[in-house]
Amino acid sequence: MEDLIDLLQNIVEAIIPFLIIICLLILIWLSGVFLKSFIRRLPKIPPDGKNALNLVISITQILIFGFVMFAILGASQEVILGFSAILATVVGFASTSIATNVYGGLYLITTRPFRVGDLIQAQEAIGIVEEIGLTFTRIVQLDKTIVIIPNSNLLNVSLLNYSIRSPSDQEKQEGMINALDAVKVISTELYFDSRYTKLRRLIQLQLNAVTPPISLTEVNKRLKKVCEKFTPIFGQEPKFYFGKSDYRQNTYLLITAPDAYTIFNTWPYLMESIMETVFAELQEGAFN
Repeated sequence: MEDLIDLLQNIVEAIIPFLIIICLLILIWLSGVFLKSFIRRLPKIPPDGKNALNLVISITQILIFGFVMFAILGASQEVILGFSAILATVVGFASTSIATNVYGGLYLITTRPFRVGDLIQAQEAIGIVEEIGLTFTRIVQLDKTIVIIPNSNLLNVSLLNYSIRSPSDQEKQEGMINALDAVKVISTELYFDSRYTKLRRLIQLQLNAVTPPISLTEVNKRLKKVCEKFTPIFGQEPKFYFGKSDYRQNTYLLITAPDAYTIFNTWPYLMESIMETVFAELQEGAFN
C-alpha cells in the first residue's frame, strides 16, 4: 500500500509542473489575445503600427513562456530531460517548416514588398493584407473570405501589389512630379458588414504639381464633382475629408458599395477622374 501511495505521489509531483505550464500557457495566450484586440480598436495607430505591436506581443509571449517553463522545471534535471525528449520529437517534425515560415515573415517585414492594408494578389488569392505575422500572412479576400498563407509560400510566388506608394521625399523636393504622379495611394483599409463593403483610402494630392498650387477650396469643389459623378456606380456618394497638408495634401476617401468588386473594378477610373478633374491644368501635357 505504501508503495502505491509513493507511486501516486511521484506521478502527481511529475504532473504538477506540466499542469502549471499549461495553465500559464493559456494565461499568456489569453493576455495576448486581449492586448491584440485592444490594439485593433485604437483609432490613431496606422495598420502597419498595429501589426508591429502585435509582432512584439507575440515575441514577448514566446520569451515569457520559455522563461517561466525553465524556471519551473529548473530544479528537476530528470523532468527537464524527459520534457526535452518529448519536445525534441515534436520540434523535429515541425522545425524546418516553422523556421522557414519565420524567416519568410522576417523577410517580408524587412523588405516590405507589401504592407498591412495593401491590396495584393498572390497566386489565386486577392485581397487586403490584414496581418503579417511571424509564420503566416492573413488576407481578407474581396468576397469577405479569409485566406491564411504561410510566409514561406509568399517567398516562392509572384506578388502583385495594387497599392501604389508615394515617391521618396527626395524626389518630391527635386520637383520630379508629372500629372500621373499627382495622386498617390498611401494606405488602404477595407471593412465589411452585412450589407455593404466600405473602403477607406488615404491618398496624397501633390499640390505643388501646379504653380501656383491649387487652393483647398478649389480642391474641395473639384473632388465634390468627382464624387457626384461616381455616385450611381457605388450606390452612395463617396465621401472625403482632408488631413495633414504641406506641399502635398493628405485626403481620405470613404467609399461604400454593395461589394468589394465594384470598388476595385471602378477604382482605376476614379483615380483617373481625380487626376483629370483636380489637376485639370496638367491635362494638356499629361494625357496626350
